Amino acid sequence: MFQEMLFLAEHGVPWDLSKTWSRARRMAACVAISERKGAVFSWETMTYLQKAGE
Repeated sequence: MFQEMLFLAEHGVPWDLSKTWSRARRMAACVAISERKGAVFSWETMTYLQKAGE
């Protein structure tokens, strides 16, 4: 939970706001930010997928 909070804070989400969110919402926000940066997340397996060639 704390790492999620730090990740969100580093990406501009106010600490006071993210601490009111459920764990599921914080995780979804972290995934959305990561995907905007190029990561690929599988909701079926709940894991980040490795891109071809990595």
